[in-house]
Amino acid sequence: MDEDTRTLKIEIPGSLVTSSNGLDWDGLDFANGWRLLPGSGPGSSTAIFWEGTIDLSGYVREMKTFYPQVAFTQEGTFSNITAVAPVTAAGLMQITVVSSIPLDPNILSTQFVAGGGPGFLDGSSTPPTGPGQQDWNTVLFAETQVNVVNASLPGGILQPLLNNQSGSLAATAADTLYIMKIVVGIFSDTGTIGSSLTVPASRVVMPGKFGTEPDVEYMMRLKRSVELANQV
Repeated sequence: MDEDTRTLKIEIPGSLVTSSNGLDWDGLDFANGWRLLPGSGPGSSTAIFWEGTIDLSGYVREMKTFYPQVAFTQEGTFSNITAVAPVTAAGLMQITVVSSIPLDPNILSTQFVAGGGPGFLDGSSTPPTGPGQQDWNTVLFAETQVNVVNASLPGGILQPLLNNQSGSLAATAADTLYIMKIVVGIFSDTGTIGSSLTVPASRVVMPGKFGTEPDVEYMMRLKRSVELANQV
């Protein structure tokens, strides 16, 4: 098999969002491409998300399959979260996903908070079948983090408490990889949020090889990629 070594990566910008009312993130001048979770309103969500893609259509035209070898994230500086008394900021949860099929931020956030996530069996609060219940093979890489406020550091600086990685690193013939990152603030009072949230810039790095498979194997892989993408 003819192989071509490549390192795929995507840059995720940092973000700063603020709140003037303690109910929703309404200061988005420095959001830097991050958005509020769709359907969120005052007091209904503390989540922001960013989404992007990696275009592999040129390799697909050459009938090449991508074989990921490893994947990881790199992150700059630190995250920060602040609140105004009597509300206190405890930390944040975040998830980064690389998928061979499109991702829905509402479904992903529900899965994440419920303790599952794409490629895993969903928790009891989410349907066991239907949209969002991805095949393990379509989730090439995922990373979840829980960061908590370090009271000994100034200004609500957060430090990692948990960092888990998962994913299939499965070969794919998809023409696009979909990347999504969701950050959810954790506060002392349900329905309220803090005054500011800073998310550092990061990147996803995925070294691998592009190879040419026998025609039959490649067409079956391509057919399966299209079928999975159309189920979303």
